[in-house]
Amino acid sequence: MDPNRKKRWLQAQMKEDAFWKREGVLEPQMERVISRYKPVIERISKSVPSNAVILDVGCGPTCAARLFESGLKIFMDPLMNSYQKRYSGILPKEQKISCTAERIPLRDNSSDIVLCVNALDHMIDPSKALGEICRVLKREGIFILGLFIHPPFIAVARRFIEHHLPMIREDAHPYSYSKKSARLLLKNYFNIKEEVPVYINKSSWIPAMHREDRIFICKKSQV
Repeated sequence: MDPNRKKRWLQAQMKEDAFWKREGVLEPQMERVISRYKPVIERISKSVPSNAVILDVGCGPTCAARLFESGLKIFMDPLMNSYQKRYSGILPKEQKISCTAERIPLRDNSSDIVLCVNALDHMIDPSKALGEICRVLKREGIFILGLFIHPPFIAVARRFIEHHLPMIREDAHPYSYSKKSARLLLKNYFNIKEEVPVYINKSSWIPAMHREDRIFICKKSQV
């Protein structure tokens, strides 16, 4: 593992942990996840058997996989121990694992659904994490990726700042994606079956500046 990536990730994790330790942050974040992701998850839930294994990678304390009505859920996050201390009575009661997405402690082809919401841009090595998700996903499984998508020139600018102007970078997000770069990364392991924009931030009056929250519904690439 690249020691520089690991060091950068540890800095981002400290920032993330500090965010979730603030008073009053969980409720609005839960409302955001429910309003944006529930309609898509409810639609997919209709075809999910009660014994389906659902893995929530980088779940944070919002644990979006709880929106599935059925299934055997596993919640995984490197900060899980911290979340359990702060939100012990709020987190789901199902299995919880503290680990990184780059080393998922599950067998090959063991998960029917893998969910990753607003976590890929926080990781040490997103490509390696996607490889691990592909490894544990069953052949006919579904991968649901929720990702903040930036306009192309904003994504490029953020990457430039990340590497060359660290004093003004956004510490919690080591990576930034446009629609094109997200698709290119995903196609190494998955076929994108559907894309659903679930929120568009229109704080700028210039449409080209709008950031969006987008869901990529994927199937495992068949080699």
